[in-house]
Amino acid sequence: MAASLILEVARIGLRIAAPDPAIRLVAEPAHKPFLAHDAVGDCASVLIGPASGRTARRAPGKTLFETGSVWRLEELGENHLLTFRSPIFGKEPYLSVEFDRDYSRGQGETLDGGPILAAGELHPFVYPFDEVVFLARLSRGRGVLVHACGVSFEGRGLLFLGTSGAGKSTMARLWKERQGVTILSDDRIVIRADGGGYRIFGTPWHGEAGWEAPASAPLAGAFILDQAPRNAVVDLSPSAAVAQMMVRAFPSMWDQEGLEFAVRFLADLADRVPVRLLKFLPEPTAIDRALAALPHRGGSVGPDESAYDGTEEPR
Repeated sequence: MAASLILEVARIGLRIAAPDPAIRLVAEPAHKPFLAHDAVGDCASVLIGPASGRTARRAPGKTLFETGSVWRLEELGENHLLTFRSPIFGKEPYLSVEFDRDYSRGQGETLDGGPILAAGELHPFVYPFDEVVFLARLSRGRGVLVHACGVSFEGRGLLFLGTSGAGKSTMARLWKERQGVTILSDDRIVIRADGGGYRIFGTPWHGEAGWEAPASAPLAGAFILDQAPRNAVVDLSPSAAVAQMMVRAFPSMWDQEGLEFAVRFLADLADRVPVRLLKFLPEPTAIDRALAALPHRGGSVGPDESAYDGTEEPR
């Protein structure tokens, strides 16, 4: 039987197997807590072996998305081809995986001696391969990946969305000083619909603070981070809330249906969950201000400042 590892994030699985039982599969430290020891119902399966040159001989497909020198997505008839490159390893891809239309099954090959396979060890969850696969699967109606710090506190999930440098890791450090808090991630959070509400999930793709947890919590409130001279919570109009969240989301830019799904998903979320602008100082009082703005257990919403219409972009 082929050796395999299953990575589970937000109740979605990615099983990686090697065709040669002599190859040892290894997970990186951040991924180990997210390894599943039992079968995952919603699970993609990918077989990765040493490069045979098949990808180099394959006729190029239609390019759907490209990040320059890092990775590319091509359309090959009914399938999709993901290729990953680095100038360190030459012009040919160090990893190529061909998926079916739904990204549920894939077969790939990787350079022996590259970042994935070396000295008989296969490291399948090397950035950005696993994140790209989960992103593609989320876009199929499962949920949305956002650039955010997420925490679980007293049975409720709080989401702090921000672009690079906005203060996500700072917010995680502030929360870490509180008792009874689980930092789900300081950089990447998955949001999924859950019954009549939403649930946020930790991911292994942490930021500079290095915090992640394979846990989740029902979403009670979301905040757009904006560093400011004083703490304040400002209401957002529904359209501004969606626009601000989309800027901090990772939708499938290559897939019109996936983009439309992300917009609908976040619009529905903004109708059901308070989404506000958090102007904050990097000190513990910022957390107190955010908590005061959460809906009370009875359902009423805490105080806010004047409404914000989205005309001035937060940092």
